[in-house]
Amino acid sequence: MVVPLNMSIKRRLLVIWLCLGMSMAGSYVSAGDDAIQLKRISYSQWQEKLKSYPPDIVVVDMWATWCVSCIERFPKMIELHRQYHQQGVRFVSMCLDERDDQPAITRAEKFLQKNNAVFENYLMDENLMQAFEMLDLIGIPVVLIYDRNGQEHFRLTGDNPNKQFTDKDVEAAIQQLLQ
Repeated sequence: MVVPLNMSIKRRLLVIWLCLGMSMAGSYVSAGDDAIQLKRISYSQWQEKLKSYPPDIVVVDMWATWCVSCIERFPKMIELHRQYHQQGVRFVSMCLDERDDQPAITRAEKFLQKNNAVFENYLMDENLMQAFEMLDLIGIPVVLIYDRNGQEHFRLTGDNPNKQFTDKDVEAAIQQLLQ
């Protein structure tokens, strides 16, 4: 940084202070690049991504900010991630908020950050109705669990009001695939 000689000392200090502040702000923003965020992914990209996961067991949590039960149970997914990630179990979240609803996407990212969801977090980059159709979903929450060969082995849904899945069901499915 070059400070002109004809400036008063006070002004020079102010310029130096501002430049330092801006460079520190730049560093802060750069550090934020690693922050937990949603990555947009199309359905076809998602299908390709799924092919890259074996030999890991993959647990995919389908959720949205408008789904109260999704939000309530999400911290358990984070707990399961901490418990099983070193055993070859990969956790992924797929947010199904409307791709054009920026306030919802912002809420979702804040929610992920607040809960320290350090695994991969995607936003389905399709029209919401199309996304549900492509993913063969009736409603959410849904947890899809893929075996080490990349085959969907469990589909835990709340479609049947008389038989809702629980966190224990998710853990039992993971344990079964680990055997």
